[in-house]
Amino acid sequence: MSAVQTETVGRSPVVAPAPRRRKTNWYGAFWRWHFYGSLIVIPVLFVLAVTGMTYMFRYEVDAFTHPGILAVTVPEGAERQELSAQEEAVREAFPDRPILSVIDHTGERSTVFVTERADGVNVNVYVDPYTATVSGELTADQLVSDWAERIHGDLLIGEEGIGDRIIELGGSWAIVLTITGFIIFFLGRRPRKAAQDRRMKGSRLRGWHAIVGLPVGLGILMLVISGLPWTGVWGSVAQDAAAGNGLSLWGEDPGAQSTIDELIERTSGTNAEAGWAVGNGPTGTSQAVEGTPISIDDAVATARAEGAPEPYSIIYPDGETGVFSVTSSQWDDNGNPAESEVSLERTIHIDQYSGDVVGTYGYDDYSIAAQVVSQGIAVHEGRRLGATNTVLSAMFCVAVMFMCVSAPIMWWTRRGTASGIRAPRAKLPIWGSWLLITVMVALGVFLPLFGLSLIVILALDQLLIRRIPRMKKLFGSA
Repeated sequence: MSAVQTETVGRSPVVAPAPRRRKTNWYGAFWRWHFYGSLIVIPVLFVLAVTGMTYMFRYEVDAFTHPGILAVTVPEGAERQELSAQEEAVREAFPDRPILSVIDHTGERSTVFVTERADGVNVNVYVDPYTATVSGELTADQLVSDWAERIHGDLLIGEEGIGDRIIELGGSWAIVLTITGFIIFFLGRRPRKAAQDRRMKGSRLRGWHAIVGLPVGLGILMLVISGLPWTGVWGSVAQDAAAGNGLSLWGEDPGAQSTIDELIERTSGTNAEAGWAVGNGPTGTSQAVEGTPISIDDAVATARAEGAPEPYSIIYPDGETGVFSVTSSQWDDNGNPAESEVSLERTIHIDQYSGDVVGTYGYDDYSIAAQVVSQGIAVHEGRRLGATNTVLSAMFCVAVMFMCVSAPIMWWTRRGTASGIRAPRAKLPIWGSWLLITVMVALGVFLPLFGLSLIVILALDQLLIRRIPRMKKLFGSA
C-alpha cells in the first residue's frame, strides 16, 4: 500500500493522508496486566505475609498465648540443669509415654520433650530447665505458630496438593506483578505527579503505593525465588532435574534412601515437614543389641566433642539398632548458631550403647545446589543475618500487607460510580512484540503454573471478554 491515497473530485486530485498507526499505550497495557495479576496475587500474598511473620516470631507468639509454659523465670546466677535430670522429671510425670526427642534451648526458654500418647498423638512436654520441673504440655495443634506454618504451606487445603498449587500460582504471578509494577513505576511518574499536583482523590495513596512497591518488589522476587524449592510443581521438577545431573536441592546423595527425615517429622512435635538438607542425610545404626544404653548427657558430650554447636535437638534411638541423632540445625528456633550461620549446620549420629560416632552429616557434605537452597531458606525465614535479617523481614511483611490493602482502596477510588470492575482500558500487544513473546514464553516455561494460567487468561480475554458486549463492559476492555 502506498504512503498516500489519491482521490479525484471533479478534475482536481485530492491527496488524503494514510491512516496513522495507533500508538501503543504501554503504560495502560502493563497497568492492565498488573491489575489482572493483582486479582490472583493479593489474597495469596496477604496470607503469606501474615502467616510468615507469625511463624518468624513463633516463640514470642506461642509464649504469649501460653504464659508460664514456654518461658520460665531465670533465677539469678542459675544454670540450666543437665538434660538427664529434666528427662527424669518428664518420665516421673508421664511414666507411660515414650520420649521421642528433646529440644534444648537457651535463656528463659523451656526445654521441650516430645512424648507420644497412647493414642499415637505427639505431645510437647515443657520443662523448667533451672528447676527440672514440668511447666506444662501442649500438642502441636494448640500452637499458633503451627497453624501459621501450615497455612503458609498449603492454606490448610492439603488434599491432592490443591493448597500448595494455589500458593505456587500466587507466587508465580507475584513475579509478573513485580515486573509490571517496576515498569509502570517508571512509565507512570508523570501521571502520578500530575494527579498529585491537581490533588486528585487517592493520588497520595497512589504515590505511596508506588514508592513502597519499589523495594518491596525486590523483596518479593527474592522471597518467591527462595521459596520455589518448597513448591509441589516447580520444586519437584527442579529436584528431579538436579538429581538427574548428580546434584540435589536437599542433600548430597540424590535419591538415597534415608530415614532421618521420617524420624524428624515423627518426633519433632510439630506438623511441619522435616528439616530440608538435614532430613536427607544418611543415618547410622547401633552395632550392639545388648547392654545398657548411654544417657542423653553422654550423647550431648559426644556431639560437643565433635565440635557441633549447641544447644541441640536430639532424636532418641528408634528401636534396638537406633541411634541418638544430635543436630545443630536451622529449623528448630532454639538459639543454635546454625540458625543464622547455615554453614555450621551439622548432625552427629551416636551409637546408643557404645557412645561412638557412627555417622556425621553437615553443610560441607551438601551439594552446591543444596548449599544455595539452604542459604536461601535462611534468608527467606529472616535468620541469615541474625537480628538485622529479622527486623528487615518484619518490615517487609508489614510493607507487603500495606501493598495488598492499598491496591483495592486505589481501585475502589478510581472506580467511583462506574460499573464493572473498572480495569485499566488498554491491552498488551503481545503478538506485535517479539521481545514480549520471548519473555512471556520464558516465564511460562520456567513457571509452569503461570504459563498454564496465562494461556487460560489470554483465551478468556480474547475469546470471551472482548467479544461479548456485556463482558467487555464489565471488564472495561479497550
